[in-house]
Amino acid sequence: MSNWPPDWLRNHPAGVQDSLDAVLSGGLEAPIVLTRLFLLLGSADKISSLLSRAESERWAAGDEEGSERLRAVSDLAAADPAAFDKMRDVLAILHGEPQHRDAAVRPSVAAAFDAAVELSPAASVALYSLGDPKLLGNATAELVSLLRDCGLIARKTRVLEIGCGIGRFAQALAAEVRSFTGIDVSTNMIRVAHERCVNLPNVAFAITSGDDLGNHADSSFDLVLAVDSFPYIVATRPGLAKRHVTESARVLAAGGSLAIFNFAYGEDFSVSRERLRRAGEEVGLSLIAADPNPLRSWDGSFFHLRKRS
Repeated sequence: MSNWPPDWLRNHPAGVQDSLDAVLSGGLEAPIVLTRLFLLLGSADKISSLLSRAESERWAAGDEEGSERLRAVSDLAAADPAAFDKMRDVLAILHGEPQHRDAAVRPSVAAAFDAAVELSPAASVALYSLGDPKLLGNATAELVSLLRDCGLIARKTRVLEIGCGIGRFAQALAAEVRSFTGIDVSTNMIRVAHERCVNLPNVAFAITSGDDLGNHADSSFDLVLAVDSFPYIVATRPGLAKRHVTESARVLAAGGSLAIFNFAYGEDFSVSRERLRRAGEEVGLSLIAADPNPLRSWDGSFFHLRKRS
């Protein structure tokens, strides 16, 4: 790509160039790129200025397609200026302010999510939705499509979701599976999930302690799904993530699968992959697939473990 990256990008955090590269290559969609830039820059004005300058650069270089992709991100940012306030408030509840997001998770994860869902149901389960239910729906649909492509969804499938949040995957998958059970530590999340899925007879939700899967019988599920919940399990206390892998193996029927999207925030993908491979091998789960970024609407990693027959 001629004249790219420009010298002035050196004055920005390294991740900014990676985010712009993702836009220009078409590798990631506008909402997740905008979320990345917000986490890096923390200011709507800074994001707007950056995108405007990058767009002008690409236009001057004759890169019309790249310029249009940057404009799409700018248009999304301008469509709902209040989205940044929602994102900032949700981050403050769950992780502290953006500049302090590497700090330890608050003592009560349940209380944090109880508060976040009241502020914005969509942003509380997926910051990259920008608090927009439509954007959240698009991202949910892409992840569900990946589950189908991996052969994890069928009419006979009994699903358990760890950290079900507001029930978006239960709602999306109910018509395609035998049953769907969602568990979460947040009472308010479960309440919203019940409201969303009230007319789905094969869907059930329950509060969990977050310590194990003790309320569920051996070999009672064909798929254990965890979408962005393991990072909170990992951060809660040492050994808890391994315990949930062990518990997942227990509740899975022979040949069943554990599908994890994101394992640990801030951890190198190869480290997470090896940790999961070892934890799985100890309890009869084989690591079938691992992908650092299989989706365009979200930059979450994917791990698929299968219980040996």
